[in-house]
Amino acid sequence: MALKSILGRLTLLFLLACTSSAAMSFTRYSKPVPERLIVCETREQMNQAVRDRPETVLHDEDGGYYLKDMNGVAVAVAADSLCSELDNSFAEADAMIAQSQLKGEDQVETDDDLDTTAGANACAHRRCFNSVICITYRDYHICSSRHICI
Repeated sequence: MALKSILGRLTLLFLLACTSSAAMSFTRYSKPVPERLIVCETREQMNQAVRDRPETVLHDEDGGYYLKDMNGVAVAVAADSLCSELDNSFAEADAMIAQSQLKGEDQVETDDDLDTTAGANACAHRRCFNSVICITYRDYHICSSRHICI
């Protein structure tokens, strides 16, 4: 009887392990994802990883997205479930930038060009590539190596 109970529990644990590993899929990546990285399956998890590590930048590489510190060391990775959402965010940002350029708006300004009220929309990330107003800025964002915030 005890053996049956133990086998039942082991079977349940095995099924749970298989289910959770399927949820954290990395099929978009061509190289194995290091196990030490924080896995972000949702945008909120990625936002939290950025809040916990403010000196990080999102890099699109190897078919997916890595959150890296300023030395280029990966600290988090986006699971497949998040990659398509990040793809959409970048596509939206690219569209905003293209629309801005079509309107003839100058996207690049210097800090001297900013008035005192414009700074409220500036990127709050300490190491942001955009030290000026970022047209893709939102209240929550992740700075990317593409020089835009999503």
